Amino acid sequence: MNIVVDSALLAEALEDASKAISAKSIMPVLGCFLIEANHEGLTVTGTDDRATIQSYIFEEHVQIERNGKIVLPKLFLEMLKKLSGNVRIESKDGLNVIITSRNKEIEMAGLDPEEFPPPPSINDNEYIEITGKDLRGLFKKAIFAADIDGKGMPILTGANVYLKNGKIGMEATNRHRLSKTEKVIESGDFGSAVIEARGLVELQKIITDKDDVQFGFSKGRDDQVVYAFARTERFTFYSRVLEGEYPDIHQMVIVPDSGTRIEINKQEFLESVELIYTLAKEEKNNMVRLDVTEKEINIRGKGKQTGKASESIVPIKFTGQELTISLNSKYAMDALKALDGEKVTLVFTGKMKSIFILSNEDHQSVHVVQPYRTVD
Repeated sequence: MNIVVDSALLAEALEDASKAISAKSIMPVLGCFLIEANHEGLTVTGTDDRATIQSYIFEEHVQIERNGKIVLPKLFLEMLKKLSGNVRIESKDGLNVIITSRNKEIEMAGLDPEEFPPPPSINDNEYIEITGKDLRGLFKKAIFAADIDGKGMPILTGANVYLKNGKIGMEATNRHRLSKTEKVIESGDFGSAVIEARGLVELQKIITDKDDVQFGFSKGRDDQVVYAFARTERFTFYSRVLEGEYPDIHQMVIVPDSGTRIEINKQEFLESVELIYTLAKEEKNNMVRLDVTEKEINIRGKGKQTGKASESIVPIKFTGQELTISLNSKYAMDALKALDGEKVTLVFTGKMKSIFILSNEDHQSVHVVQPYRTVD
């Protein structure tokens, strides 16, 4: 392989593909990039045991003097960021690669491209078309609630994504909190799949608001979804779906008509909860306590060794009974940051029953947090 390409353009493609590379690769080759040059341009691939990202540089933006492919370690991206302008990348005898830029020359040892796993072979005819802005918005409102660190059931490390009934929807839970969001869109009945939340977080980082995205499922012979994919002009993302049955959360996201409902200023409430979290984050439960009355909501918390804090805000609207309830401040913050609009509504149905956090503007999203037992 022998190519000349702008270093910043290549670094951007490598940065996108790097989102699929695990920090702890089970094989040396999975900690590397595959770079392929042909008559269509450059394809840069990063992969691990579950997700693959291929990013593209089209032929008009790269000078290809000899086709070929090389495998270079992730360190190559760091080296490339030290360079500017055009760079020449040429494979020499064996697996060594020479990178030259002006008066700089770097020789790196590569790996055998034949050892690099091929990208998934998919059936890609079941997809929706959605803007990057809308897809990023759905990710923002749901996937944070998944058990991303894998402390519970493996299936809960993913988000349940469905494409059916003219909607795209996403659900995520770690059993202590839950988020669900939907958007009406032109869609066939393509079913649902549980996609690893960590992969969706990385996908969210590389999608831009201006992207036009094809997002869909690839099914096997038994009509079960095997891969999810997202495709733009700049990249293709593939993720093997998680096996198992996702919990049925339908009843859990039905907002009750009864109970205590308070409407508050979102930013004001968020800042108060963040104040408590700063003290309480060293504690296991990050607990914040709410004393809710018609005239005020007193928000307070403490750290084991760091002190305590409190603040009161005035509700915009209040209906129901006064109450005291405790919850995880981090979970409350995450839900508030995911919501659109300036005002939110909190719904309480009892001291040890689910707390609903709702946007006054987006009626397709529901966030639920389980309370802690309050000790007076």
